[in-house]
Amino acid sequence: MAGRGNRYFAEAEGLPLSLKTITSGRARYKVGRDERAMDDNGWLVVNEGQPYTIEIAAPVPVETFIVWFPRRWAEDAWRGATCGSGELLTTPQANCDIGFYERYMPNENAVAPAARRLRTALATGRTADNAWLEERLRELITGILNVQFDLQRQMSRLPALRAATREELWRRLNRARDFLHAHCEVGPSLGDAARVEAMSPYHLLRTFQAAFGLTPHEWLTACRVERAKFLLASTTVPVTEVCGMIGYEGLGTFSAWFLRRTGVSPSAWRQVHGRRTAIRKIREVLTPSGLVISSVIE
Repeated sequence: MAGRGNRYFAEAEGLPLSLKTITSGRARYKVGRDERAMDDNGWLVVNEGQPYTIEIAAPVPVETFIVWFPRRWAEDAWRGATCGSGELLTTPQANCDIGFYERYMPNENAVAPAARRLRTALATGRTADNAWLEERLRELITGILNVQFDLQRQMSRLPALRAATREELWRRLNRARDFLHAHCEVGPSLGDAARVEAMSPYHLLRTFQAAFGLTPHEWLTACRVERAKFLLASTTVPVTEVCGMIGYEGLGTFSAWFLRRTGVSPSAWRQVHGRRTAIRKIREVLTPSGLVISSVIE
């Protein structure tokens, strides 16, 4: 499903496993008690049956692209990746439950390009070919599963003896990371993130850097830079307002900070990278299998 708008709110539960992406702008998802911001630079998986809300309130139209997967496809992909041919032949159906890490994932893997190709195919009508669509969706969920395996390997390197302790620490670190990303415009402190996850600031600092290769402040700074770049390139909001929207009170301080991080001034960045997008409408398409797809068209 693809949609476009400046303001939107929805609440859902009991839906299938889904992949959430944003192709323009920023949206805020709340999954359980955890809040995550989604933007052009990442994606999010929401597990089957997991209630969530999405809220969009943006200065530019925000484009979302969401893929829902049929039940048991994740389990089928997991068995195909972890079981031998003999077991797959004797027990072809999956009888286990797979849960993915629900966290903001930067576009540093094969999932984001695959989602973009699927979105392009949707816009051109290629997804009406059900056989082609099923193959692409199964490839996409395999990519998500490979990311899950990578995350599990990262988790295994955390400084904890017991597997259960490592998993709980991993979940808290990811929630802290997503908290910083979701609230980058107000510049939360190390103490703020530590309180959210009931950790000491020192423990969070040490384990965060061990898990992600960046300190919380370095991660927050990277998020703020990307947010500033997007606002400058995609909106006509004055630079003085962009400054306030990412937590800086003075234009001079913001300009100097942006120059150090990017090598150019905010105005120069806008002049080079500024873009305008056409307003588009939404069209619903019913495939032969009964799947309703919404495509964005001119």
